[in-house]
Amino acid sequence: MSVGIIRYPGSNCDFDTLRYFDDSFFIWHTETAFPENIKLLIIPGGFAFGDRLYDKASMEYIISPGTMAVQSPVSSIIKEAVKRKIPILGICNGFQILIQMGLLPGKLILNKNKKFTCKKVECSINYEINSYYKVYNTELYIANSYGQYVIDENEYGNLISNKQIFLTYNKKIDEVGSSYNIGGISNKDKTIFGMMPHPERNNKDFKSILYQILTPKDKCVNNQVIFHNKVIELMHSEHISYKSTRKYLKNLHTKAPWVIQGPGENAGIIDIGDGYCITARIESHNHPTYIDPFEGAATGVGGILRDIFTMGSRPIAILDFLRFGTDKHSEELLKTAISGISYYGNCIGVPNVGGDCYLHPCYNKNPLVNVGCIGIVKKENIIYGRASDINQKLIYVGSRTGNEGIGGAAMASKSFNSKININELKENVQKADPFLEKLLLDACCEITENKLVIGMQDMGAGGLLCASHEIIMRGRDKFKLNLGCNIFLDKVPIKSDMEPCDILVSESQERMLIVASEDNIIKIFEIFDKWDLEYSIVGETTDNGIYSVLNNEEILYSEKMLNFKDIYQDWNLEENNTNIDHKKIEKIKNMELWKVYDSTVGNRTIKGPDQPGSYSIIDIYENNSKLILTWGEDFNECYRKMLELNAQPKCIVNCLNFGDPKYCMKDLVNTIEELNTNCKNYKIPIIGGNVSLYNSTDCKSIRTTLILIMIGVKY
Repeated sequence: MSVGIIRYPGSNCDFDTLRYFDDSFFIWHTETAFPENIKLLIIPGGFAFGDRLYDKASMEYIISPGTMAVQSPVSSIIKEAVKRKIPILGICNGFQILIQMGLLPGKLILNKNKKFTCKKVECSINYEINSYYKVYNTELYIANSYGQYVIDENEYGNLISNKQIFLTYNKKIDEVGSSYNIGGISNKDKTIFGMMPHPERNNKDFKSILYQILTPKDKCVNNQVIFHNKVIELMHSEHISYKSTRKYLKNLHTKAPWVIQGPGENAGIIDIGDGYCITARIESHNHPTYIDPFEGAATGVGGILRDIFTMGSRPIAILDFLRFGTDKHSEELLKTAISGISYYGNCIGVPNVGGDCYLHPCYNKNPLVNVGCIGIVKKENIIYGRASDINQKLIYVGSRTGNEGIGGAAMASKSFNSKININELKENVQKADPFLEKLLLDACCEITENKLVIGMQDMGAGGLLCASHEIIMRGRDKFKLNLGCNIFLDKVPIKSDMEPCDILVSESQERMLIVASEDNIIKIFEIFDKWDLEYSIVGETTDNGIYSVLNNEEILYSEKMLNFKDIYQDWNLEENNTNIDHKKIEKIKNMELWKVYDSTVGNRTIKGPDQPGSYSIIDIYENNSKLILTWGEDFNECYRKMLELNAQPKCIVNCLNFGDPKYCMKDLVNTIEELNTNCKNYKIPIIGGNVSLYNSTDCKSIRTTLILIMIGVKY
């Protein structure tokens, strides 16, 4: 979209506005030739020329907001845009200019306090999309002296009946005093808009909505808005962004001479000698398990397995940690979740070697299913989730994409309430196919062993969107290249007709995204054919630094990679009120629970769940060593057991399960600090982990639940 920004002498918002609107250019105030191909015209805010009336800048002047700008030659371009029905937006002084030209009703007069006022204000945005009117709340900055919008009662009635008010202040701004709290209006035809708040100032979430308001009939813009909103919803979700916890997690002890990969990849990796490495990961699948216990728990196993073999590693052990309630419904949930776990693990042929199960009333509405996985890989075969250069192909392999699992990450970033409709939420839960995952696992291990792969990424939370985004971002960080990518939605294998945006964000299971060079494509496809897997080239890396999504060569979404930035959310650490009695939790010591799991497939399990004790011993025959796994909620218990077994503790993976962050962040910070202190004191690095927040229903949170897996080696 070509956006013209009118530039008057002395404006102080011109460059801010230029940066805010994509594909924009300046139009100098003396220009009269109408720019061809222009799709949107912006009159930015600012002082000087907008407020003053003078013959020469160095001579005397009077204050007459908008008058001089109206007399400027560029007004002919504004009038021509009106004639051609090209959308026009006036911001602050620009709004004043449009009123002075008679293009918008009302007046803008000196603020009620007779002073310049700059402050962030809460605003309601009223806009139409697909014939439906919506309300969007956001915060925007006002910065003006003549910001008091006034209009008589009759004209106000016309604005209401014609739906011309698109922006109002949520609260009366005493300093300004605008009539009816109006902050933005349009003409009847919805082609000319004026607003007092500055959208270009420290606000990103409103941008897509603003485009929708200004250009509702522009298909390209509408696609951009739809995709942008979904991307923001997912990328800014707690589940994906870690916006509440990242600043605390980054201080964890994560380094040691034997650590090859710490947190930040699909799995952590430690060197165990003789050219071999151990990979480890733990994840939560809490919300999905409450909604659909069988599929929720089963896909939790599938997801953790893919995190391991996406690193080029073959899974050799899984562990599950269950926390369920004490009521009748929880009893049924637990039985069904165990069935889902055994169904997936037994089919795929990876032994379930341990874990534990505890019951407590706080889990009645918020059960926890945490699943850990261990893998082994030759050091020379390690694969990372990144691209390394331009013109590399992004290959989709595995299950076809369907409508299941859409919005799962966003759903997992919210607390429950007693009024939720479980049946509706089931659409957010993925469906499991362990047989297909077994084929995918073996195929991925084979292309890794043959050194045909540059990078690999599981399509889990956020689907193809997050998988492709992570591959590019990691490549940019590692190789300092201006990498971008093109994603071709029409090339994605789908189960049935789907909306383009849903194809991008679906969280269908058993899918991988492979990064490969053109030279290896045929060999990779031969291996996929061998394993009877469906595949397609769905993207390519570029050197333009832009993430682009296309469908049948039409660009639906385009965003600079530099605009994808980490976000943070701060919470009041003093508002801490979980009030859960930690001591009254019941451990279920029922060996029968674990008999439904295949704990010996693979012939590595020396000590498994069929024998008592919160530890397992795994045979690493590749270098004649034993892997020792201890677990629990207490660091010292894990460490003591490791010493009892004469093993060298090498690392920890952990899962931090908490309730609503509004009430539990102090507990979480204290838990992280205590864990970090222990890890530093005993020189045991953390190589990976997971944080699960919002395990809360009707403002009642679960108890602090820290799950630890300590990994040691006995030579």
